[in-house]
Amino acid sequence: MSSFAETYDHNGKPVTHHRYRVNGIRMHFITAGEGKEALLLLHGTPKNSFYWYKIMPYLTPYFTVVAPDLRGFGYTDKPPTTDGYDSGTNADDMADLMTQLGHDKFHLHGEDRGADYAYALAAKYRERVKTLSYCEMLLSGFGLEESSFWTKENISAQFRKQGVWCWHLGFFFIPHVPEMLIQGKEREFWEMFIKSECYNPTSIEPVALDHWIECVKQPGCLRGILETYRAGLKNGDIHHDLLKTGGKLTLPIMTVGAPEFFGPTVKENILQVAEKVQVDYIFEECGHSLALEKPERLAKCLREFMLGEAK
Repeated sequence: MSSFAETYDHNGKPVTHHRYRVNGIRMHFITAGEGKEALLLLHGTPKNSFYWYKIMPYLTPYFTVVAPDLRGFGYTDKPPTTDGYDSGTNADDMADLMTQLGHDKFHLHGEDRGADYAYALAAKYRERVKTLSYCEMLLSGFGLEESSFWTKENISAQFRKQGVWCWHLGFFFIPHVPEMLIQGKEREFWEMFIKSECYNPTSIEPVALDHWIECVKQPGCLRGILETYRAGLKNGDIHHDLLKTGGKLTLPIMTVGAPEFFGPTVKENILQVAEKVQVDYIFEECGHSLALEKPERLAKCLREFMLGEAK
């Protein structure tokens, strides 16, 4: 691994970086791989496409991988507005991107905030998403908000490996205050935030943390990240509308939960909006950052689920 934040495929070749005009914004994303099947990867907070650097070599022999920086994150635009950071807009972003790349149909994997958007994408563009890997998230409007409540049940949930107290949701939602408190302390805050969610904190390597902090310090990036949380209640409305108009998802779905964060609640949660979960995993000795803590195992699960590889 180089000392700078670059991602490599299974041949040790750097991924290809792009900037496309997508749904009214300028988006940065990476592509790599030799497989016939397209796989779209959607990251969480406060990460970007570099989040996938450990898992990428395990995927590129089998898939053509597309990994964007979501709007508000990394090197993608951070529109100076409170609108446009919701899951419906992000779903439109991804549909436009994959259309421009020539991928009419594709597999989809999302973690954390990326899983929220992955559901919206799969529900809004049902004819395009072949399989959905929904990991380490509770869906907005269907339980995520309740996970933030200051209750004895929530606070003790993580100790019982039955979920986690998402204290940060309300904090990030407040206008202006998080910016005031985090700016100037980006390294201290985000290192604590990311590592506290891990089973093995050393899985968050300095090269990744340095890169994400560098990105967060860009003009508008911290605000852009926080706007994705301020859109949370709107996301819930969007998800309820998608369920009402389209019904439950019927495509093949895989869920993964980690005992150090959402754990078994992931599968329970998505079943509110899906007919069935075909495959459910609990990654023991793992936390919220699946692709960094268990990259080889996660890649194997994705291959088995999406491509039908023998177990």
